Amino acid sequence: MKKIGLLCASFLLVIWVGLAGATTLDFDDSNNLGVSLGGSMTWNGQGGGHIYCEQYYDDDSIMDLNGAYVNSFQMNGMPWENYGGGYLGQIDIEAFDMNSNSVWFQTVDLSNYSSWNNWLTVSVEKNDISMIKFYSPGSSPHYNGFWPSIDNMVINESSSSPVPEPATMLLFGLGIIGISGIVRKKK
Repeated sequence: MKKIGLLCASFLLVIWVGLAGATTLDFDDSNNLGVSLGGSMTWNGQGGGHIYCEQYYDDDSIMDLNGAYVNSFQMNGMPWENYGGGYLGQIDIEAFDMNSNSVWFQTVDLSNYSSWNNWLTVSVEKNDISMIKFYSPGSSPHYNGFWPSIDNMVINESSSSPVPEPATMLLFGLGIIGISGIVRKKK
């Protein structure tokens, strides 16, 4: 009976390990983005689902991240595949935590990202994010005229929380099972 219990516990532990992992918001489905959009941020399906900053004189945002750990996202200087206009350049991006405090800021240069096959990966690696704001590329200090795209946002890949990693728990559980088997054989 104990063998069956140990096998069941081991099986459940292995299944639990498989449940952990990152989420990629690929913005493929306009009805299920996983976030809310602010400012003039808009969804577009041309060239694959993605979101982009519709007006280069507006600040745009990705909201309702609900305190997620944001790992990274990809950006392109074009609003959709095969777009032929714009004056590519830099854009300022800022992330805010659940208390509206700024926790991350970066200026990215999208001058060399005009091909739909060439995306810049922007690394954030911050916890407790509620909103990411994309400041108007057409305003000071950059004065560019372009509509950058955002895609493949990776969230919750790792966390600064004190919860043990699933693989560590698997190894710990297997060690306990092994020790109990050795002790039982000695009796």
